[in-house]
Amino acid sequence: MNDEKRAETSAESIAQASPERATTTDLVPAAGGHGRRPPPPVPPSRRPRQESGEEPAAEQRGGLAQWFIAANPLYLVSVLLMFLGLLLVSGEANTRQVGVETVALFFGIQNIYEILMVAMGIYLLRSSTNLRHGKILLLFVLIFMADLTFYQVRISALSASWGQAISLLYLLSGAVKLGLAVHLLRITPYWDRLFFPLGAFALIYFAPQYVYHSMDAVGRAGAAAVGVPFSGVTEIYMIWVLAALIQLPFIVATWRRSNLQDTTAHPLLGSEQSFYWALLLVPFLALPFQLVKNMMADAMAANRAIADMPFVYVPYLLAGLFFVQAFIQKTIRQEGCQNGFDFFMLMAITGFAWATWQPGEIVGPLGKANVLLALAGHIAVVITRQNLYSAGFLTMIVIWQFFGWIKAGVVRAAGFLSELSSLAWAGILMTGSFIFLGLGFLLSLKSGRQGALASGSGTPARPC
Repeated sequence: MNDEKRAETSAESIAQASPERATTTDLVPAAGGHGRRPPPPVPPSRRPRQESGEEPAAEQRGGLAQWFIAANPLYLVSVLLMFLGLLLVSGEANTRQVGVETVALFFGIQNIYEILMVAMGIYLLRSSTNLRHGKILLLFVLIFMADLTFYQVRISALSASWGQAISLLYLLSGAVKLGLAVHLLRITPYWDRLFFPLGAFALIYFAPQYVYHSMDAVGRAGAAAVGVPFSGVTEIYMIWVLAALIQLPFIVATWRRSNLQDTTAHPLLGSEQSFYWALLLVPFLALPFQLVKNMMADAMAANRAIADMPFVYVPYLLAGLFFVQAFIQKTIRQEGCQNGFDFFMLMAITGFAWATWQPGEIVGPLGKANVLLALAGHIAVVITRQNLYSAGFLTMIVIWQFFGWIKAGVVRAAGFLSELSSLAWAGILMTGSFIFLGLGFLLSLKSGRQGALASGSGTPARPC
């Protein structure tokens, strides 16, 4: 009996010490034998996963469903279908297979589609039903407003009056959509951040139409009389200057400090900065793409020389430098390289402006204007940010220009003197002789008076 009790006590202590590896029943001898019983099967929940890392089929289905709900690719499919449909209509309009009324009808359908997306996005955000999906819808609306289907261009090519009217109406509707989103979502309004996207969209819509109008005007003049071929260089350059000028309000507002890297809590968006990042960067990237794709392409078709004039991009690049800097200003200043960043980027643009400066009656002054704009950027950072790098560069420019003026004066004087005759030189030399004779006499008088004062014992008498 004592031996059996000791065996049971030992079995219980072992089972308590390692419940998974040994149990009381494991240690009880099997009937008819002296060995241990085989361990019970491991429950499925405790079985180790396969080393291949493959999830069970049920978990895979659950993960796919969760991704589908979170990403909601149905919105993307819907947008792609709308884009494809609009591109098909745009292609038909490009080949003049349909009239302007038909194209305008499909454009109206696109506007209804955008209004629905705005309404659904605002509802999802205000009701907190799905914040992610609401922001996705608003982003798609912003992409549509960039006119990536080139509808504005196609309509204006079919009819200038229809194009101007529809572009103006679409721009006003875009302003209303933007205003409603800011108001209903209770986003802090910044007028400079709202002005730039509307200005960029206006240029996207109307700049190609202006080029069309200029080309048509030259064509009509050429048909009536001996017309001047379309140049378009000055017009194209001024449009790029205008694209740079619409960035100035935002640049000035964020020059001292930009909060685009801060986190301004928002109950619906999470952070207001994400809204403004999309609102600013989408048109900033879409504007040069549209100007090159539509306006520049049409102008090059009328004047192939425009393709060899990259200087027209300098104003937009210069403004874009400070525009983009507002998004990373905090990081730049934390690294302590604000002045270095400004200087090297400005030097790159200055070098590009100098390299693309071409001689010519029309392009020459425009290239000079680019160099002056780049130097104005250096002056701005010297005055407002005490940038010593740019100050040193400007000092070198002043010294170089000063010696250039001296050299030019010497060259002109040498050229003038080299053209004089022998008699003229004789007159100059004889005139110089009289001048130096008089100077020598004056020196003698002055030295004589000083000697008399030094040797005299008294003060010389003053004349009455």
